[in-house]
Amino acid sequence: MTSFAQATEKEAQTLRWLPFVAAIAAVATATPFAWDKSLGTFLFLISLYLPAVALVCVGLCVWAGVERKSPRARWIVISLVVMLTLIGGTFWALPRVKDELRFLAWSYAHNDAQRGFADKDSVMLAWESWGMAGMENNAYLVSNPSDNLAHDGGTSEWLRHVGSSCEIVASKRMRRGIYVVTTYNCPLQ
Repeated sequence: MTSFAQATEKEAQTLRWLPFVAAIAAVATATPFAWDKSLGTFLFLISLYLPAVALVCVGLCVWAGVERKSPRARWIVISLVVMLTLIGGTFWALPRVKDELRFLAWSYAHNDAQRGFADKDSVMLAWESWGMAGMENNAYLVSNPSDNLAHDGGTSEWLRHVGSSCEIVASKRMRRGIYVVTTYNCPLQ
């Protein structure tokens, strides 16, 4: 026959897996929303995903309150903290490194395309677009052999070589001679 202390510890051990499940679920569900900038994703995020996360958090708080005198409550609270931290961290970190991760995968598979654009100022491909009609942002992967898009005057010189009058509102260097540039309401192609 097991004692009360052994039974309580066995119950507590049964929830040690809960923070890991919460971590996996948080990252797996938050990543697609943090990655995509489209309006449909945003609407789905605010209308379904965030209310579902709030409902899960309330459920975990109620469960922790019910279990407050048992050792299981600690694992429930840890799960709640892990879930909220990882969802917030994913929404904070992923947009900052998304272009670099995507370029790393793209460059590995398209090394020949990089060599084909290595000696001329040009738009290599449409990278990403987001927004609504009349308020669109377009990002492009571009080649700039002189590697001066980040310097003063480099943007206007590059646009002149490409034959565009668009304004570049942001540029991010991926590697020497290759940038991701963003325009506002002015497609380069």
